[in-house]
Amino acid sequence: MVVDRTEIETVAVVGSGQMGRGIAAVAALAGYDTYLNDIDESQLEEASERIEWSYDKSVGNGRVTQEDADAALDRLEFTTDLDEAVGDADFVTEAAVEQQAVKEDIFEDLDEATPSEAILATNTSGLNITRLAEVTDRPAQVVGSHWFNPPMLMDLVEVIMTEHTPDDVAGTVESLVESFGKTPIRCRMDVPSFIVNRLMRPYGEGAAWMVYRGEHSIEEIDSAMKYKERFPMGPFELADFTGGIQIRVEGEQDHLTEDRPMAYDTEVCPILHQLYDKGRYGRKSGAGYYDYDERDEPQIAVDAGQGFDTLLVWAPIINEAAKMVQHDVASVEDIDTGAKLGGNWPVGPLEKADEVGASVVLDRLTEVASRHDDTNKQAETLPCDLLVEKAKTGDTFY
Repeated sequence: MVVDRTEIETVAVVGSGQMGRGIAAVAALAGYDTYLNDIDESQLEEASERIEWSYDKSVGNGRVTQEDADAALDRLEFTTDLDEAVGDADFVTEAAVEQQAVKEDIFEDLDEATPSEAILATNTSGLNITRLAEVTDRPAQVVGSHWFNPPMLMDLVEVIMTEHTPDDVAGTVESLVESFGKTPIRCRMDVPSFIVNRLMRPYGEGAAWMVYRGEHSIEEIDSAMKYKERFPMGPFELADFTGGIQIRVEGEQDHLTEDRPMAYDTEVCPILHQLYDKGRYGRKSGAGYYDYDERDEPQIAVDAGQGFDTLLVWAPIINEAAKMVQHDVASVEDIDTGAKLGGNWPVGPLEKADEVGASVVLDRLTEVASRHDDTNKQAETLPCDLLVEKAKTGDTFY
């Protein structure tokens, strides 16, 4: 019998890095007895200091009372002993390094150490959750719970189901996330990148192809998306900020060989490989699409993108969102909520589709697809059936 949301009293987090300690801080603040586990004692000490610092900051800006912060600290336990951390836990979140093999080893250990009714979750941003579930004797009680950084401030949590996950388990996790004061969205299928990062891929890739083909400049596209469309960052500035160049290139082969629903089957744009080979990974390396030197942010002229048609960037994103609806990966509302809360986008892609009309989106998407010179590169820009149907009938997503 799986634990019910109302029965969850103790939460454990395995991995005390930036994400793990943030999740633990949120859980304790929400009133749960919380264990934070790591094999590295010094990492735990740093986590304790950082959590206390974040609570102090929250008290200072009025988001949390001093009384609540003190009570949360009292509910937190830090330990290198996995059995102590998870032995009485009702819900466990793994937040270790983003490597499939490492996570599978952890889940084997968790399956042995946790109560049989406990739910096990992983904070992966895109790894194979089904494989994690299948190394345990409780695959129906394993889910993804993908938090966004930093967990104390970001409102969104993606709850990802596998083929083994029943609705009641996903519902229990969503209710728990809500009790944390966060907004859950459901990814009904274990697809690569889940919802928000799946939208981010065409945002960056589509723009990169336009630059690679010499059609538009980096600054032109970034300026248009940032200042005309009101995105927090243009696609190239964002890639530099997140280390997206390195992430995409190093993860390319894994994505191309994945046996998962809606697995990617296209290659990374060559411009990313060119930058990667030069060690231009983004801000952390001092250069990516932009050169940073002493600057923290690129210099992007406000008027550089005034003549750029932003629907050329929007169209592949909207198509990807429509694919997720067509294949029942997620609801229209959850996709748009994810984009706005997880990406800080000013509008969701399906809201944007309804705003401009599916037929207009289809025209731009066809234009984008026609610019590619082979089928492999076209695959992710070919219009999905649902978008074509909406264009024909004039129907909206809402």
